[in-house]
Amino acid sequence: MKFIIKIFLMGILSYLLPFYFSWWSIALGAGLISLLIRGSNFNSFNGGVIAGGLVWFYLSFTIDNATNSILSEKIALLMNLTDSIWLIYASTLIGALVTGLGSLTGSLLRSILSPKKMSRNEYVSYS
Repeated sequence: MKFIIKIFLMGILSYLLPFYFSWWSIALGAGLISLLIRGSNFNSFNGGVIAGGLVWFYLSFTIDNATNSILSEKIALLMNLTDSIWLIYASTLIGALVTGLGSLTGSLLRSILSPKKMSRNEYVSYS
């Protein structure tokens, strides 16, 4: 359940933050969510990749449709791509990786900052 909540919150921040800050602020938002909500490093990275990928695909696709693919077709022609959808896929991959790595960074930062739990079998000497 926490995994789905993390994906939802990361998706919201990935959508809203680039309106006010630079495009890479999606990594900061995902890192903040992973810092606040505990989870494994693997789940944090996967949640960031899923949230960032879905949001960036949605944004790239809607912008491309709204502009009738004018710019993306010209860029695809310059890059010798057969179709402009490959640019949308590349943008999705970049957004997913940036968000996933930001989320992983937040999760690793949480593991550094949080105190380590001691097992019951460890001997503690108070000298």
